[in-house]
Amino acid sequence: MARKKKKWNRKFWIPTIVELTGIALMCVGLGYEMAYHADLGYIIMTSGSILIAGGGVLYAKFKPWLEG
Repeated sequence: MARKKKKWNRKFWIPTIVELTGIALMCVGLGYEMAYHADLGYIIMTSGSILIAGGGVLYAKFKPWLEG
């Protein structure tokens, strides 16, 4: 029997987009802090890291559905 090729599940994209948004926010926060030496850069970097952690939690939540 020929095996079916698995399609990418849309639920995989939700945590991926959240994590990529978090990475982008961290980059923006780092650049802002380097340019202006303002505390807002640290707040933006912290928000980005929270999004990255949230994306990891979402991926762990969706992982059983991706395999099945």
